[in-house]
Amino acid sequence: MKNSSINKACAVLVLILAASSVRATVYQERDEINRRFTLPPKARVEVSAISGSIDVKAIDGEMAIVQIERTAPSRAELDCNKVVLEQESGNLLIKGETVGCKNRNIEGTYRVQLSLPRTVDVSVHGVSGPVNIGEIDGALRISGNSGNINLAQFGSGTSIWGNSGTITIQLRQLDAGGFKLSGNSGAIKLYIADELNLDVKVSGISGSVSSDLPNVQFNKTGAAHYHARVGSGGPTINVDGSSGSVLLSRYRE
Repeated sequence: MKNSSINKACAVLVLILAASSVRATVYQERDEINRRFTLPPKARVEVSAISGSIDVKAIDGEMAIVQIERTAPSRAELDCNKVVLEQESGNLLIKGETVGCKNRNIEGTYRVQLSLPRTVDVSVHGVSGPVNIGEIDGALRISGNSGNINLAQFGSGTSIWGNSGTITIQLRQLDAGGFKLSGNSGAIKLYIADELNLDVKVSGISGSVSSDLPNVQFNKTGAAHYHARVGSGGPTINVDGSSGSVLLSRYRE
């Protein structure tokens, strides 16, 4: 019995090592892009069609730092899977693009790290990987992404729609106009600071609603409609057409 257990453990170890070896071989080709751009206040930064992770750090000043690492199984696939960097009228575009490789199954991943002036607006669309955005003061437009989304802050005019994956938002302040999340298919977690007063309205949801906040609960207002008041109420967060759960919880540093 003891020998049998040892043999099984050895077999599992062999499989793990073999899998690790395959992964190392598959993504042995890589390159890096490191660029700097000057962005004026309220400039727009658009990131789209990226297969991989996006990490955005908010910094002071007007200098944007773009760091992109690309990996692929082969140099040919790396050459097919390009990234476009364009600056026009003060705005910055970062876009994945397949070039000259029709009818091929292209593999490859990006790791995009952006240090952006906190006053810019940021748009992220068509990303198949996690999206993490720090304390950007401008508007965020987050749509059509398939990974988990973590937002530390957002400005006036923010909209979040058509995403799959868990959406986590830290709410330390809320603009008078509130914001809207619509047509998202993953869980939505709202972490709310103690001093905030706001309303949360949920409509057309097919998942559950819940609150961990003291003295805050959701009241049913229709077949798939709910309302919760935090504090004395105020700006409204509208959650529309979600197929995942909605959770209100306490913000912690």
